[in-house]
Amino acid sequence: MCKPGRIIGIPLAVMLPVLASAAVDVVSDRAVRAERPVEREDKALRYRITASKPRLNRRLMAPPTRFVQGVPSEPVDSMCWNGEGSVPIEGSIVVDVMPMRNVGRIAAEWTDENGEWSYKQKRFTHPDHHSSGVRIGPSVTRIDTIINEGIAHNVYLHGDTAAGMPVMPTTFTYLATWGPAHVIHNGEVFRNPFEIPAPLWLGHLMVTEGVRRSDGTVRTLSDEIYNPSHAAEGAVEQGDLEVHLTFHDDLFPVTGNVPPPFSFFYHLVFEDVQIEILQGDGEESSGF
Repeated sequence: MCKPGRIIGIPLAVMLPVLASAAVDVVSDRAVRAERPVEREDKALRYRITASKPRLNRRLMAPPTRFVQGVPSEPVDSMCWNGEGSVPIEGSIVVDVMPMRNVGRIAAEWTDENGEWSYKQKRFTHPDHHSSGVRIGPSVTRIDTIINEGIAHNVYLHGDTAAGMPVMPTTFTYLATWGPAHVIHNGEVFRNPFEIPAPLWLGHLMVTEGVRRSDGTVRTLSDEIYNPSHAAEGAVEQGDLEVHLTFHDDLFPVTGNVPPPFSFFYHLVFEDVQIEILQGDGEESSGF
């Protein structure tokens, strides 16, 4: 894990064209508004990612009032912006996906205060409540919204993008996935009791530039603790990599949780990340 000496945040309105040309695919109006992801020459591009040294971001804010199979579900803070409740645990994750073919697999294992867990996902569906991210278009003043992609790559999410809630700063995301996930807890199926997509959970993964500091905090450009009111002022570490993994129920009536629209939310951040990007002949997808 690389930790640069300076923390740099990038409000969406002032992103530089040179950054766009280095890391962001340029897509046309027609492409981002298509009903299906546009077929491009990189359709065989394959991302293989391994990560370890996770942090669990989970803090009980009061005595629990609801549980899921013995695990407290409310009132829980799963963002822990001030670092309280963001604790190192043991675990690892493997991601192997082909974004333009919308195929792949994710497998994670970890152990925390609630026991032993495993997470598996092989289906990818675009998010129902927001876009799959935004990209800088032909110029720095042009922002293109990406829709209907279950596996997105090289996009900006969260913060002030309107692509996801502002639960973290505006963040360049090398890879993002959404879709139903199987979760095992202490050897038993961990079932979602809260409607869609029960008994599965809604999974979300992001491979991003650094968001959390070594003490677990998330900060603003002025070094204050981040919160959603600072959506355009979040600080990130461009030389760092993180893998974020969450699973939760679908949007529900407001609860006492953070984030509030969910009755159950689990949030891991893996800090030691390796990325391999391969260009294949397109036949590899049969292995999924």
